[in-house]
Amino acid sequence: MKVITRLEDLAPEYASPVATVGNFDGVHLGHQSLIRDLASRAAALGGTPVVLTFYPHPLQVLAPNNAPLQIQTLRQRLAVIESLGIPLTVVIPFSLGLAQREARDFAQELWDRLAFREIYVGPNFAFGHRRQGSFNLLKEMGEEKGFVTGKIHQVQFRGSRVSSTAIRQALTSGQVGLARHLLARPYALEGRIVHGRGLGSRLKLPTANLETPNELIPRRGVYVSLVELGGRRHRGVTNIGFRPTVDPGAGAALSIETHLLDFDRDIYGAPVTLEFLMRLRDERRFAGLPELLAQIGKDIRDARRYFRCLDLAAAGVRGGA
Repeated sequence: MKVITRLEDLAPEYASPVATVGNFDGVHLGHQSLIRDLASRAAALGGTPVVLTFYPHPLQVLAPNNAPLQIQTLRQRLAVIESLGIPLTVVIPFSLGLAQREARDFAQELWDRLAFREIYVGPNFAFGHRRQGSFNLLKEMGEEKGFVTGKIHQVQFRGSRVSSTAIRQALTSGQVGLARHLLARPYALEGRIVHGRGLGSRLKLPTANLETPNELIPRRGVYVSLVELGGRRHRGVTNIGFRPTVDPGAGAALSIETHLLDFDRDIYGAPVTLEFLMRLRDERRFAGLPELLAQIGKDIRDARRYFRCLDLAAAGVRGGA
């Protein structure tokens, strides 16, 4: 996938572009449906599907204190978009200057640089100075210039609209299973493995400590997880929290540490992706290390039981095929 990060580098060189524009934070189930429809529509026209997205999130520029935590890094967002078969994504740098531009001027520049044949936006999409740009403005311009403007249909899950807000709420409350349904994939943090205090190794339960650029961390607690390393996924149990039993004092830093099952390699410094499958329990303080170790043992057994169920389900599918 080609990624363009400056509008100045965008030229009307693509056959019959069919475009969509939005933030696409999370590239969730609704976004995926839209992007697949976009690709199908472009194929029917013999054209090029194009995704235009903003970075950073507009509220991070206009109202940083009210900006939502982003579900993905930009790299993760682009990777999912590429996996959906999009050959061109334009990352529009969002700035105060862009926010103050007249909506028609901005839409005119997009048209001049891309000459899209069709463009699709969400029902609440707005852009430009004082958010005066809208679906109606694009439709009016389309009638003048000969492009089609369409509205994105909403996707629902269990009777509720799939949205980035719903995913944030699910993750901050620890509902990683619900988030997995809304994203159509496990929620994932990317980063690298860094040195911790070494307590896990001394307790014969070594952990891999994740340093991540992701903004949105699931609620503190213990999770069944997968760690993608070098193209392979390894099973684990992840604790997110402040380790109140071993670090009872105030000021402890939040840690994201994973005990990998049946794994004993040194992976310090390695880039990894941590995926969350199921929440086991809240983080809590224990009376001492023996009680903590007993609970960790139970967490590991529960995680193994979860993976055995997955294996049996997979075997059943293969057997019935």
